[in-house]
Amino acid sequence: MYFWSILGVLFVAYTAIRFFNEIGKSLPVIELMLLIAGLQWIVGAYNSYLLSVKDFKYFMRVDEQTYMSYVVPAFLGFAIILLIRTKQYKLTLDFDFSNYVSYGRYLLLVGVVADVLKNFAPPSLLFFLYLISLFKFVGAGVLLFSENRIDRLFFYGSLMYLLLNSLRSAMFHDLILWGMFLFLIWALKNKPTLKTKLLLIGGGLACVVIIQMVKASFREVVWKGYNGNRVELFLNTLEGTVSDSYFSDDKNLNKLNVRLNQGWHISSVMDYVPESEPYAEGETVVTAIEGTLLPRFLSKNKKLAGGKENFEKFTGFILGHGTSMGISLVGEGYANYGMFGGIVFMMAWALFLSWYWIKIVDFCIEHPLLLIFVPLLFLQVVKAETELFVALNHLVKASFVVALFFFISRKYFNWEV
Repeated sequence: MYFWSILGVLFVAYTAIRFFNEIGKSLPVIELMLLIAGLQWIVGAYNSYLLSVKDFKYFMRVDEQTYMSYVVPAFLGFAIILLIRTKQYKLTLDFDFSNYVSYGRYLLLVGVVADVLKNFAPPSLLFFLYLISLFKFVGAGVLLFSENRIDRLFFYGSLMYLLLNSLRSAMFHDLILWGMFLFLIWALKNKPTLKTKLLLIGGGLACVVIIQMVKASFREVVWKGYNGNRVELFLNTLEGTVSDSYFSDDKNLNKLNVRLNQGWHISSVMDYVPESEPYAEGETVVTAIEGTLLPRFLSKNKKLAGGKENFEKFTGFILGHGTSMGISLVGEGYANYGMFGGIVFMMAWALFLSWYWIKIVDFCIEHPLLLIFVPLLFLQVVKAETELFVALNHLVKASFVVALFFFISRKYFNWEV
């Protein structure tokens, strides 16, 4: 192993331990974000270099030393700034949320109504309604603290909703992400023992592996118009996929790692820029800030979320219709500024996020209910594949919607939120 590979893997392991230790003590969203990034940018990439079998398409396009000598310092700069600056700012449970149970019911109802309205709303309102629809998970999180058993069932029902909705659409992103967030809220309330944490996290990881094993084949059948029982189809697909020798075959391990490895996106950028595409010199950063702050009617050429435009421009690959991939923040940093500039870019993003986190923790002191909204605020930020526009746009717009909710609740409904 190269020096940077060793350092990177060790620091990801440290991040995992730190995240594990914070479960049940605080809401470790920062640690979760760093762990996801470390796994996808470093561990997945290292596995790809390690495996003897290479995917014909999703492989690392620069050598290990070149890749790790940029990504690991960029990740370390990003992580260390966040961990140091937010060390004293933890979201802990020092308030009786059972006082907010009635609000949880309304939040759940508002979220469900917004979910329905999305089917009839004009495109200009879809993102706003999407954010409002996420209130149902906030409401479910609040109801977990209720002394009423029926209220608490809504929390567990939200997990079932996520599962059934994922099977219906063959898209498992929300199930995995919101499943993690809801688990962290559950742990914050129930203070699980070390054994319980190990069992639940181990079970969760097993579920994620199963989903990645089955997802492609399951999705292919569903998207062709399958009208049968989706649960039965999923189980049958799993049975047909798994064999006794599944995990001993490097081809299967490589397929699983491709799902984890965001490094092939980043390495594609490093291979293509600046040889075939010049450095953007901050163009995507300016576009992201403008797109976030200016409404679409004031910005005719406002960028669409998803990452397809940047991916095609900075990797040279053309994506199929309906396919979207992101080059990630660390890839975007390189595409704009090169190796050294990309590291500085990640450190600047860490400074902004740490400032935002500190403000959130301060606001939670006066408005404790905000704690349950934090997963909604960071929904796109914790994802390792998102680019600056997607992360910043979601963070700003979600902050506005949550602030609007608090303002309306206090002014017109006299809620003590």
